Amino acid sequence: MSLLSTLGTYYSLAKGRVIRVYNKIKSFAVKSTKGIPMTFGNGEDAWRACILSSKESVGNSKYVRYTFGLPNKSNILPLSLGQKLSLCCLDDDENVAKGGFYLASPRSALGSFSIVVPRGAREDVEFAIGTENSNFVRVLENDLKIGDEVALLPGDQTLQYRGEFMPVTDILYIGSGAGIVPIVDQVKSVIPSGISSVKSVSIMWVNEDANDFQVAFRELKNEYYKYHKLRTISCYVNNVKDKFTDYHKYDEIREIITDFSPGKMVVVSGPAIFSKNAVSYLLQRGYPEECVCVLPS
Repeated sequence: MSLLSTLGTYYSLAKGRVIRVYNKIKSFAVKSTKGIPMTFGNGEDAWRACILSSKESVGNSKYVRYTFGLPNKSNILPLSLGQKLSLCCLDDDENVAKGGFYLASPRSALGSFSIVVPRGAREDVEFAIGTENSNFVRVLENDLKIGDEVALLPGDQTLQYRGEFMPVTDILYIGSGAGIVPIVDQVKSVIPSGISSVKSVSIMWVNEDANDFQVAFRELKNEYYKYHKLRTISCYVNNVKDKFTDYHKYDEIREIITDFSPGKMVVVSGPAIFSKNAVSYLLQRGYPEECVCVLPS
């Protein structure tokens, strides 16, 4: 039985419904001028296939970049800003493993895409990206070989602003671990002149190992020098399980996370406990909950 037919059987037996939200965030839209968007069907026939083409360590960090080839070199993935990509594969025992990931490559990239995920002890990877995604990464690392088939499908739209203060003029990103991946895409999308209403962007980035900043620091630094809207990129080495008030440099963090004002939005992205602590701190500082968007890991 092929991978795609196996997935069809798996999802026909699955309990509940998979609900995909395709809300259009017009002010953050990025239009592609070339490439052929891949098409996806409905129900069991929705999945399409891609090929694992490379595995590459990201510097001295604990992260690995996996790159996949699309069926056609002119294909692009029809994903909107903040939308995950669902991936499925079979392990060596023919069990289905699936996960949802943000692209670590431009959404307009032709013919291929990449994801960046952590490696390490099982409990550490589960902490970083959740149980389901961790299981998929385990199969990706241990069972799949270059040239093996993986199924893909547009996933959940996770960037949703529920606040009443429009337009959004200031965005603070608070990220940790693999949570920096969707932040990079969003920063690149909102800071060019004339693209959105956003006038100011700041980033607070926390990792437990300084080497893990290699995942995206160069990309963010390039954006910092190109656009004046990106005001600060503040990096901290700290236990990501800590409450924000227990951070070694809390006084500095308090200055970065300024008081709320209408038009300000906060996007939090990282391990579940990190995001929970971030939201708790923001609410204590007077931020309306509807102005805080948490991206699931």
